[in-house]
Amino acid sequence: MSNFFKRLITGTVFVTVIVAGILWSQYSYFLVFLTAVLLGILEFSGILKSGRMNVDRTLALLTGLFWYACTFLILAGKINAVWLSLIIPMSLLVFVVELYRKSDTPLQNIAATLLVPLYIALPFSALHYLVFFTGEYVSSLLLGFFVLVWSNDTGAYLVGVTLGKHKLFPGISPKKSWEGFVGGVIFAQLAAYFISMTGAAPDLIHWMAIALIVSVVGTYGDLVESMIKRSFDLKDSGNILPGHGGILDRFDAVLFAAPMICVYLMLLL
Repeated sequence: MSNFFKRLITGTVFVTVIVAGILWSQYSYFLVFLTAVLLGILEFSGILKSGRMNVDRTLALLTGLFWYACTFLILAGKINAVWLSLIIPMSLLVFVVELYRKSDTPLQNIAATLLVPLYIALPFSALHYLVFFTGEYVSSLLLGFFVLVWSNDTGAYLVGVTLGKHKLFPGISPKKSWEGFVGGVIFAQLAAYFISMTGAAPDLIHWMAIALIVSVVGTYGDLVESMIKRSFDLKDSGNILPGHGGILDRFDAVLFAAPMICVYLMLLL
């Protein structure tokens, strides 16, 4: 099978699972992205371990999965917000456990272990705020967010391939261009317009602002992931998605854009 068809099939299945999970129910949504958090933590911790960083994968998993699940249950109205305070002792436990590991690089190990849930679980936990923005589970805002992410990626790719001449960040991602970036912005803005025409809250101005955040911050998320891979001499973050690489390769823009969309919504809506 050619790489093009492999990418097409994988991409179609990936988008179908994401959209179906969001639309079906709040619990299918929870399970789809819980799986993404689990795989993302394993993938990212594996990358760090390949660079001789002695990540405590068990603690990283426990902290990240608890963070994700606890935030969901709080916003769903199932438990009290006080439960999230357990993140503090769980984070301190990383320091204490390192005392008994007798490593030559304790601070590096602690930093790497804490970085994993921060980089993976925090952004996916931010998605909960989008689906519970009105106080109950509503899929439209999150679906709109992913449409903007995919539109930006598509526009950046198509325009970059056909017109790209001026490198955006050649030291990190040689294939990205300023023309591609502008193409992504235009595609995302067009998508924002059509999303607003469906009647999905918020209004057009806010959708356009959200689209701009996705384009700018999502691009930085992509570049940061490229920087991480380059520092470990990796082409892809993993191989779980044939033709597309790893989980981080598919969610790199989301990891940065989702928390910033939450900040925008909390401050302005």
